[in-house]
Amino acid sequence: MLIARMFGILLLVVLAAGSIAVSAAPSKVQVGTDAYVRRMIEATRAAWPALAEFNEVTHVFADIQLLTSNGRRAWLMSAHGGQEIDMAAVRVLGPSYEYKSFDKFRWQGRPAVFVGMGEALPEDEVQRLEDPQAVPELFGLATHEAFHFYAEAAWAHHPGAERSIRYPAVAEPRLYRNQMIRHLLAAVQGEADGMARASYWYRRWLGEHADESTRIRNTDRSEGSAQYVELIAQLLALGLRPETAEWQALMLKKLGPSSQTEFLAADHESYALGALAGHLLDRRGVNWLPRVARGEMPVSILLGSVPPLENPPDESLGRRLRKAIAETNRQAEQAFEPFLQRFNDPTGKHLLVPQGAMQGSFGLGNTYRIATLPEKIETGVDARFALSDGRIDLRTATVASRIKEDCGREDFYWILALTEAEFEETAEGRLRLERDDLQLDIPYPLKSTQDPRSWCVQV
Repeated sequence: MLIARMFGILLLVVLAAGSIAVSAAPSKVQVGTDAYVRRMIEATRAAWPALAEFNEVTHVFADIQLLTSNGRRAWLMSAHGGQEIDMAAVRVLGPSYEYKSFDKFRWQGRPAVFVGMGEALPEDEVQRLEDPQAVPELFGLATHEAFHFYAEAAWAHHPGAERSIRYPAVAEPRLYRNQMIRHLLAAVQGEADGMARASYWYRRWLGEHADESTRIRNTDRSEGSAQYVELIAQLLALGLRPETAEWQALMLKKLGPSSQTEFLAADHESYALGALAGHLLDRRGVNWLPRVARGEMPVSILLGSVPPLENPPDESLGRRLRKAIAETNRQAEQAFEPFLQRFNDPTGKHLLVPQGAMQGSFGLGNTYRIATLPEKIETGVDARFALSDGRIDLRTATVASRIKEDCGREDFYWILALTEAEFEETAEGRLRLERDDLQLDIPYPLKSTQDPRSWCVQV
């Protein structure tokens, strides 16, 4: 995609308005809350107008607003600038103010993405921002999540695709996709046959692990595209112009760590594969984002027509991946065991919590599929659910999940496994429980009509 011409005049205007002069910046700057917010406003004002012109898929950034707050003060910014706003109006929305939490809102009738600043900025982020060319981490996160919320809103989605790992995990597909990442980075660095070598491993992965390629395709599309758009925005925020030497050098620096990471899950690889493929497609002048929106994976667009060049696997990498995945399987089994004991206990209870009750962002370790269960097993879940008269907090929890018809409707349910003793009703007609991974205080659930062990939270 020849994007330099689209951005030239626009960037000059934006940079003049924003008074951003990268080369004239001091060698070190102090970063407090107000300074950090100013950097976020400058980045948004510089990047999002140009990002809106980048492609028809990213045009939504012309209208998106960015809200941020530390719980005491709040700010609003967009492609047009930013300012502090009334904290009380933000508090009504009920967001989490934890650092890097995020949510989707409408603010004064327009689309908005919210990111939490936390009570205090992390020390490593403060130190990183001493470099005047560093872009606030929260700006990158907001761009990434805004892309998911709004740019992907009308995308086609493949049925049967999901973000899960077959348990026990195997190393071979991880080796194939890690090899793809390394060869694509080599192509970015100028290796003439890098894409042909990557094409060989892509075709082996597609042919030998077709089930995984089907499951992961939506994640490859979504996370891969969002990751690349986030990188683009970071460069635009610095006032760099596409296709210049500075742009290419900094993009290579940002893509470089993908070759130093040994990915152990397909959905973790999605970010690197999408960013690398997106950059290479842009360099070839391919308008690829609309094709991703219609259903194609970035790496398939890039490598689908590239003749493969057979090349040997990195045996050392393979050994390390096999060892690491064996350890991951062991840890997963340890996480599964207490959960599955409760889940499979005929006297135990399954508490069904609908996805719509989740509030704000959530954290997730891995998602697994076990042959004996129709549900997925989710490990390392950090999430908060807000109900009409109560709340549920998950803390690095293991839970099940499934789309099913229950509780009066078909929905995506998070399924908490509780023992019979944990499910006692209080005198006030509530269910209260606190353990290391779970805290809840809710009206006593209603019995499911579909499964004698399932109970429905009162939303």
